[in-house]
Amino acid sequence: MSKSIKIDTKRTIIAIVLSILILVAAQLVSLLAGNGIIALGAQDAIGNVIAAVLYPPLTLMGLKLLCNKFLKHSLEDFGFSRFKIKPVWAVTAVLMPALVVIGFLFVPGHWENTAMNSAQLAKALTGAILFTGFAVGFVEEAVFRGVIMKVLEMRWNKWVAIIIPSVIFGVLHVIGTGMDLLSFLQLVIAGSVVGILFSLVTYESGNIWSNAFIHSVWNMCMGSGILYISNEMSENSIFNYVLDTNSFLISGGDFGVEASCISIAAYVVFIILAIILLKRKGAKQN
Repeated sequence: MSKSIKIDTKRTIIAIVLSILILVAAQLVSLLAGNGIIALGAQDAIGNVIAAVLYPPLTLMGLKLLCNKFLKHSLEDFGFSRFKIKPVWAVTAVLMPALVVIGFLFVPGHWENTAMNSAQLAKALTGAILFTGFAVGFVEEAVFRGVIMKVLEMRWNKWVAIIIPSVIFGVLHVIGTGMDLLSFLQLVIAGSVVGILFSLVTYESGNIWSNAFIHSVWNMCMGSGILYISNEMSENSIFNYVLDTNSFLISGGDFGVEASCISIAAYVVFIILAIILLKRKGAKQN
């Protein structure tokens, strides 16, 4: 780790706020660029590609400036080490959404496919895979499990570093949703639980790449235009599984199935796996 000044509480809070502002600014610029290309006559898919290509590097530029100039650390000190995804977490990235989808197939409902032309299909796929998937998944992990988690660990300890970013992560997903109280509480719980999972994976793997991959694949499968599970159909999604129940515990309330009890159960399963692997890792080091 590079030499650094002491990180006090004030500097920690400022670093957290600036990290989130960097995420927001980078997202805004990338989306404006993508929409600008579309306004000039390009297809929506091209706009998605432009936004997805710009979002991660713009965020990294801002985080690097924050780390080097304000925190006096290199990006490597915040989990941006050599790219490596551990096989166990690569499998988890595929298995977790698969288990959730299988779980929902036991809930009464029916499939509906959206009729799309080639341009609409390209828009849905590029948005799901490139922007919502890889770009958003990587950026959110870089900010929350990279900079924010590490500065909290530097200031306090690993427990604080695991819990606080996870709660912030859950609460920020509420912004702009206009949901009722029960849906709000369910989303905060779900967001915090999955945030804890990503935090544990970061510590177990030693960098942000494994949890960023899990997050990205999850977004592609469950939070994008490829598959939509709800009690209502989405015309912006290629495949729809329309639930016959209105139970907010199963449907995830106003936010959707990512906050459902089925998804939360999947998060908990892999949290247990991460804890087991961390204990084994600690035992080997001792």
